[in-house]
Amino acid sequence: MAVAVGVPLLVAATVMAVVFTGTGVVGRSPLHRAVDQYLDAVGGGGPAPATGPGSGCPGGAPDPADALRGLAPRFGHRIVSSTESGDSAAVNVDLTPVGGDPVAVLLELRRTGDRWDVCTASTGRAAIDPF
Repeated sequence: MAVAVGVPLLVAATVMAVVFTGTGVVGRSPLHRAVDQYLDAVGGGGPAPATGPGSGCPGGAPDPADALRGLAPRFGHRIVSSTESGDSAAVNVDLTPVGGDPVAVLLELRRTGDRWDVCTASTGRAAIDPF
């Protein structure tokens, strides 16, 4: 009887640990995956991923990669919060420059089909209601 009860509880605890601790990419939204891929490339010193065809990004906007590299040529990052409405999203991120203090950054993204593109990057935060 103890084994029959113990095994399902162990499985449930493992699933909860993965979901709640974020130890895997399971459950990461396409929005957050796009932000991670973009910031990994730019923060590692590589080229920024190009926007997709028919991107909803406004024309003539400053290059977000240039704005980020102006804050730090190389950096790590952590997504703090995000919100999306239709095909637009705002993501608050902490950039961690090598040997520096974290910098609060707001990324604005647009979605075309299944693809999210980073359109703008600026210092600061968007007020995002957690509820």
